Amino acid sequence: MPLRELFFRHHRVGSDFPQLLSLSGIRRSEGIAGEKPLVLDREFSYLELMQALVKEEVNFVIRLKVGAHFFDQEGKQVALSVKKGETRILNKVFYMGKVFVNVIGQWQAGLKEPMWIMTNLPAEQDLSFYEQRMKIEETFKDLKSLLGMDKLMCQKRYWMEQMVCLAFIAFALGLVLGETLRSQIFPETSRKRKLYSGLFVLLKLKLTVDFLESRQICKSASQTFQTIIMPIRTPV
Repeated sequence: MPLRELFFRHHRVGSDFPQLLSLSGIRRSEGIAGEKPLVLDREFSYLELMQALVKEEVNFVIRLKVGAHFFDQEGKQVALSVKKGETRILNKVFYMGKVFVNVIGQWQAGLKEPMWIMTNLPAEQDLSFYEQRMKIEETFKDLKSLLGMDKLMCQKRYWMEQMVCLAFIAFALGLVLGETLRSQIFPETSRKRKLYSGLFVLLKLKLTVDFLESRQICKSASQTFQTIIMPIRTPV
């Protein structure tokens, strides 16, 4: 991502490093423009950054940290509370009494606490965008914990690029096969259908599948892999 003209710099109390963010670069990059939002985790939910994003007209989706305060249009504080299994939406509230946002909270079954997210987009879109971000983090976790990508060591850059490409190909193949296996084995209401990644389902759950069903799963996964992954050119 190119860095241009305007940098947002904020030195938080108790922090040894500044937060740096090129808002002009974000606005001008092809990846984040128009209606596409900037999706950030809870460590970025602080007032100065929010005000800068609004000033630069950047759409955002940010997970809330503990202790965030919201106020309605009459200046009364709004409590962030939601019951297990429920979703709550707060439209047109002020973050820290300063920034106008929409908020959505959801407490999914099996989780220890609810997840609260704020945005300047409609709240219903908010949760969907953040869940997509969580899938990306799940991918990084699987690459490191299940495929050992963080332990790759090569003397030359070209060799490293080849090893990384091989790891991604293995990941893509395992993910497609695992996701296909999940959809065939677990019903829609199963907790395991949502709890584990496709790669984890394939490598760790030790599922038993009969021969004919396994052939159908492999055939379906192969078709998906050839359609989505095979057209991508790599150095290997």
